[in-house]
Amino acid sequence: MTMFLWNILLAIVWGMASGVFTVPNLIFGFLLGYFILRYSQLFLGPSTYFLKVRQVVLFVARYIWELFLANFRVAYDVLIPGAVPKQRLVKRGGPLPPSPLRRNGNLSPYSGDVRAPLAESDYICPGVVAVPLDAKTDIEITLLACLITLTPGSVSLDLSEDRKTLFVHAMYIDNQDVEAYRRSIKEGLERRVLELLR
Repeated sequence: MTMFLWNILLAIVWGMASGVFTVPNLIFGFLLGYFILRYSQLFLGPSTYFLKVRQVVLFVARYIWELFLANFRVAYDVLIPGAVPKQRLVKRGGPLPPSPLRRNGNLSPYSGDVRAPLAESDYICPGVVAVPLDAKTDIEITLLACLITLTPGSVSLDLSEDRKTLFVHAMYIDNQDVEAYRRSIKEGLERRVLELLR
């Protein structure tokens, strides 16, 4: 944390020295200060700050890429031309489920076969998935839930009372494989969030 404060101070000093307090100039000053502090480790000793900065940059870059892919997939469903005949959109017969959320840890499928035009029959398979959490603190759980919700096609719905399970609505559960979706959250986003915050 001390190195971060030094980095901000060096960015402000750069802004004062150049006489230009614009956002791009302060970002340049921050980057310049970062490299100065990095090479000053020879005299000041090692710091975990530089590892954390690298983790933050990689985390943001990876999340932006996943955000792009999720937006692309949802946009495909919205924008693809053509229409599926009505009898292919909704399976007739069978009552609607009483609630789309079932808290038994399994997929809660919607009634009907709703999908993008011209898509395969199992392309869209929405459901609610219970994801067991390794995240313990409020900040870890909140950040994970917010990042899931910000990703198109998934929404964090609820947290269990014991704070050990997060319920997520997913628009795409590929091949109806709930375990694969659960693993994708735990080994992907949750693992990276915990690496970032611990």
